[in-house]
Amino acid sequence: MNIAILGAGGFIGSNLVEFLLERDEHQIVGLDVTDDKLAGIGGPGFQFVKADVSQDRDLVEGVVRDTDVVVDLVAYANPSIYVETPLKVVDLNFFENHRIIELCVRHGKRLIQYSTSEVYGHPSGDAYHEDTSNLVVGPIQKQRWIYAAAKQLLERVVYGHGLAGDLDYTVVRPFNFVGPRFDYLVTPGSMGGPRLFAHNMSALLTGGPMYLVDGGHRHRSFTHIADANTAFQTMLDHPGAHNEIFNVGNPSVNVTVRQVAELMKDIYQELTGRPAACELVEVDGETFYGKGYEDVDRVPPSIDKLRALGWEPRHGLSEIFTDAIEYYVDAEPPGE
Repeated sequence: MNIAILGAGGFIGSNLVEFLLERDEHQIVGLDVTDDKLAGIGGPGFQFVKADVSQDRDLVEGVVRDTDVVVDLVAYANPSIYVETPLKVVDLNFFENHRIIELCVRHGKRLIQYSTSEVYGHPSGDAYHEDTSNLVVGPIQKQRWIYAAAKQLLERVVYGHGLAGDLDYTVVRPFNFVGPRFDYLVTPGSMGGPRLFAHNMSALLTGGPMYLVDGGHRHRSFTHIADANTAFQTMLDHPGAHNEIFNVGNPSVNVTVRQVAELMKDIYQELTGRPAACELVEVDGETFYGKGYEDVDRVPPSIDKLRALGWEPRHGLSEIFTDAIEYYVDAEPPGE
């Protein structure tokens, strides 16, 4: 099978490329603006194409035309960008991705569209269910929800094409994937930017501070990237995954942001033999990310639909963060 991975140079994409190449079952084309995270990953079954989906449209169409399955990972996934430049987010996360949907419709290609758990917004029940939970986001003035709103609209367009009978699709809602090559590290003490793990890892490597947004009391569920990869394989192979939406997460791993920070400090000390020098510093969300930010507690996902296809997450909380931290432990401190 020929598989095109758009956004192959990111955290999820690079790990997925590596996973698929190890299985040696497919021909993979990876497309992105950079291949830094793909360093050392390759082989006769892989071709990297450097391209920007918003600029190199003829090239992107050629990639889609010549493949069997399109995996769309293209997105801004950075809360600071949501707050600072919401129009930039909707341009890429909806309009450019909408063009990819249209290409899949035009050329009759299967689309595996990565969305986000943030489409659920505020909790509206005991667990997030793909087909029954309401999607409730915050007010317009809290522009951090532009990311969730753009992804939700994209899902509705994908679903609409499925109803019309002109698109074979699977929609993936990730719940906080963590692992090697996660995001990028930041300058010590900086605010905003990437997500929780990247900030905490930077603090561990440089001595902090490790910020706890709004006190670190919000809950999150985390998923090992290796489990995310096996979930992808299940959705790729199983006939029951066509024209369906799936949560990919680990409902048994549900902890507060503060608990994650403390766990990461303990794991870092175990791996290095050195105590983590960073201190935990509480900061409110608008100070950290900017005006227009809003945070919510999150409940664990239901994964009954994927379980029915035979998939199960295998990695617990400590293993999730140990494997990710171990990857960075010998890295140069950010900003140097």
